[in-house]
Amino acid sequence: MAQIVKLKRSTTGGSKPTTSNLSVGELALNVNDGTVFLRKSGSAVGDSIKQLITLDHEGILTGSLRASGSISASAFQGDGSQLTNITVAQVATTKANFTNQTSVTVEHNLATESPIIQVYDSSNFQIIPDSINLTNNNSATVTFSTATSGYVVVAQGGHLISGSISAASIDGLDGRIKTKLNADGVFSSSAQITMGGDVSGTANAVVISSIDGGTV
Repeated sequence: MAQIVKLKRSTTGGSKPTTSNLSVGELALNVNDGTVFLRKSGSAVGDSIKQLITLDHEGILTGSLRASGSISASAFQGDGSQLTNITVAQVATTKANFTNQTSVTVEHNLATESPIIQVYDSSNFQIIPDSINLTNNNSATVTFSTATSGYVVVAQGGHLISGSISAASIDGLDGRIKTKLNADGVFSSSAQITMGGDVSGTANAVVISSIDGGTV
């Protein structure tokens, strides 16, 4: 008669075994979550419980996950703030040189209707052409009133760029904040700020009326 071997199991969602529940090398199941656990022991990792990943895993993995080789998916989610050493295989700019021309057609092949186009002369000074015509999503024509030499740079618009800057590095920010506060009346009357102690007067007074020890 065939015998059925059953591993240790739990039917409670989120339940995980500890080292006190399993022997080294023993497996356990959570049949509610469909997860498998193994007690592992070794000098590099130590005595611990490892969760095995299935192909249709739906839970949240805790800790680091390392893979050797390619990873493909229908979608990736997250803000990407912790991604490092990434090289994006995408052409984002195209440069076209021209010499003594009044019209330059650039085949940038960026497949976009909103390219960013800048023109520079042969001394690397930015210049403004007579016109820029977006022939289609893959090319643009730049014209000049006289024969000109230089180069055209076409960049793909619409890329998301994030970053931050210290408020102390923004020139004129403190002045704009003060102007806004004054305009909104945040410090406009003594009803909002009551002054007491050794200094008397109103918050919006131009001159302090008195100071202990004398008058001014």
